Amino acid sequence: MLPKKRPNHPGIFIKEDILKEFAISEEEFAVAVGVSPEIIYKIINEEQRITADFALRLGRFTNTTPELWLNLQLAVDLWDAHHSPNFQAIKNIQPFIAA
Repeated sequence: MLPKKRPNHPGIFIKEDILKEFAISEEEFAVAVGVSPEIIYKIINEEQRITADFALRLGRFTNTTPELWLNLQLAVDLWDAHHSPNFQAIKNIQPFIAA
């Protein structure tokens, strides 16, 4: 069952729980995890998804698991798909029943 409210994008956690808490800039964070500052900017502004590669980097940097970050992204992706214009067509798909 999906939540009524859209889950927070992982970028919000990066902005609030990493950049603000550790008092580091986007550029410093980008260098620390080995990506371009543009990627950090796009993620914290919810313009880009968390990839498996980036989840590995985040997990290493924060001493958490990559699965944590991917699950945060998955929750957002599923909510967005459920609330997309395509969802009615998805609901109309009939389950396959083997004869």
